[in-house]
Amino acid sequence: MAIDSASRTTETPLEPPAVIASPPEAMPSAPEKPARDPLLAIVRYLAMRWSRPTAPEVLTAGLPLVEGKLTFELLPRALERVGLEVTQKRTALRDLPEFDMPAIISGKHGQLLVAVGRVSRQKLRCYDPETGGEAVISTNSPEWRFRHRVLLVKQALDGDGLSDVDDGTIKETHWLRAALQGHWGNLAYVLLAATFINLFAIAMPLFSMNVYDRVLPNKAVSTLWVLAIGIITVFVFDFMLKVARAAIIDHAGRAIDFRLSSVLFDRVLNTSVAARPASTGAFVNRITQYEVLRDFFTSQTVVMFVDILFMGVFVYVIAMLIGWVVIFPVIGAMLAITGTIIIGMRSKSAVEAALKESSQRNAILVEALSATQTVKASRAEGQFLRKWESSIFASSETQNKIKWYQSLATQQTSVISQISTIGIMIGSTYAFSENQVTMGAIVAAMMLSNRVIAPVAMISAALLRTRSAMEAYTALDSIMKLPDERKVKKSFISRSVESGKIEFRKVRFAYPGVEHYVLDQVSFTINPGEKVGIIGRIGSGKTTLGRLLVNFYPASEGEILIDGVSIKQYHPASLRRQVGLVLQDPELFNGSVKDNILLSNPEASEEKFLEVSRRAGVEEFVSRHPLGYDMPVGERGFLLSGGQRQAIALARTMLVDPKILFLDEPSSSMDLATERQLIGALSRSLASDHTVLIATHRFSLLQLVTRLIVVDNGRIAADGPRDAVLAQLKAQGGGGEA
Repeated sequence: MAIDSASRTTETPLEPPAVIASPPEAMPSAPEKPARDPLLAIVRYLAMRWSRPTAPEVLTAGLPLVEGKLTFELLPRALERVGLEVTQKRTALRDLPEFDMPAIISGKHGQLLVAVGRVSRQKLRCYDPETGGEAVISTNSPEWRFRHRVLLVKQALDGDGLSDVDDGTIKETHWLRAALQGHWGNLAYVLLAATFINLFAIAMPLFSMNVYDRVLPNKAVSTLWVLAIGIITVFVFDFMLKVARAAIIDHAGRAIDFRLSSVLFDRVLNTSVAARPASTGAFVNRITQYEVLRDFFTSQTVVMFVDILFMGVFVYVIAMLIGWVVIFPVIGAMLAITGTIIIGMRSKSAVEAALKESSQRNAILVEALSATQTVKASRAEGQFLRKWESSIFASSETQNKIKWYQSLATQQTSVISQISTIGIMIGSTYAFSENQVTMGAIVAAMMLSNRVIAPVAMISAALLRTRSAMEAYTALDSIMKLPDERKVKKSFISRSVESGKIEFRKVRFAYPGVEHYVLDQVSFTINPGEKVGIIGRIGSGKTTLGRLLVNFYPASEGEILIDGVSIKQYHPASLRRQVGLVLQDPELFNGSVKDNILLSNPEASEEKFLEVSRRAGVEEFVSRHPLGYDMPVGERGFLLSGGQRQAIALARTMLVDPKILFLDEPSSSMDLATERQLIGALSRSLASDHTVLIATHRFSLLQLVTRLIVVDNGRIAADGPRDAVLAQLKAQGGGGEA
């Protein structure tokens, strides 16, 4: 039994230690058949121990699976989805205490088990994901004798030490803490290296002082060589420390970059549709701010703070060398710090304005690029160019202001440093004339004075970088605070839609930021297996019904139930696996036709893939292309016609064989021949036990349904057998249009 080699060789930082919580005593039941994905079986088993959701689609929703399977690196993230924390340590299994269990253990040859208790000191009781049953291993056997990497699994706790059982919510580590977790040791090494580098900076001035005061007057060549060897040794260690420091910072930077970008993109993908900001461009700009935050933690900022702290050490050394003359660099440093702080305060508004202007600029850019054809067709290039130039002009003015503040801080520090140097020379001249200092001490003090004033210039840069990092943190935190539709409650029902019964009970709905109700007091029941048509004028609310059915938006009032259970209790991944939605303006992604169809079910068999492609009408146009299913669709599907995009979207949805299917104008962009083919394919392929809703303006599609619901101005105007409703509409003079 071996796991993927890639899963054994790569380690990623894991979650911080959790407060110990006693695991349940009894081993819960587990699947008896061999696991196709042992790692997923482990996650399901551990989720079962704490009564968490165990459906595979819930546990793996949104994770970057490899060939449809979990990897060892994804284990902590999968467990985190259900409110469990993972910490890592190395220990001999015979020394693993029972209160640290359950623990995931890895054998010498890659076998993974979950240790759940002890039979004796030499034997562990384990869950075996390969068999789905219990196994007893000997800690003295060659496979398990040596020190092993052990993953300890505990309940996530909140800041008060309470588990998520108390209030039903799943706790999660703060996103920034999670990104930095595992790198505090690297930070300590960087600080230690910076400390020694600053101490080494004192060596050269002291070397110069001894050469001037002892070597030259006494012509002590042997002393000179001893000093030279010593200072060269210091320089070698200084070089090694700087290289090591840079390597550690780069390593931490890559890891933090990966973690931050992954966490942010994961949240963006899983943010509730209702909570998404109105401006995509501004949203994109906020996301890119993670680079500013990453650079803050992985740049020389940390080193700057050490240099600033060492200003006091250098002042002390200068005082030891030239006595009262140290007052000049001290006064200079105080003036420079005061000026830098004032400049930093004045630049605050400019930094905030720069962030807002960047958001506006990105919003214009994204709008123009995503609707290039519309811009050209409307001859609106000039209007967008005017908006762009206005945004660029305002941004340029703000950036110039920020650069001016930065330049002012640098120049004022430079001038103060030069005046301080002159002050030291004047003061040292008087002290030298009174035999209070030596020439070597003056030279050493001059060299060290730069180490007192120079960090002040870095204070300005550090303050600006810190302010930018705070602004970036605020922007990113606003994203991370958006509701994650997967993690609201731990009590999602882990089950599939069994029958496909749909109930709307006095549902009212208004889109975010809009007071007008799109749906108002909508109530109806659709029984399992019913084929229902939904017709109505443009803007009557037909499409909104589909969006509410897959829980893109929560109902403002009322309830929506599937199989008698509120859709709020279904995990989104489970719900959308069983409720298929094909929108009238489907979106495709850059790639091939095959890539876009398999998007919903990458593990589908070739036979299933070809079957749904024929049923949806994809085979019709793909068969005429030399590349077949490898034909490119272009960005957003712009290389295809509207009807072809609809056919691909329909095939993509049918590939998962949902129990409930909502088709929103499925043939609105198709020609009559393709539509007839689609109708024939749907009539043959729609199972009798599948619930189907078709929102349409075309009467031809109504031959697929037996019941008709008429929506007018957000209300149900008619509901009944298809022929009866059509006759009623015709009698009212509305038969000309669905």
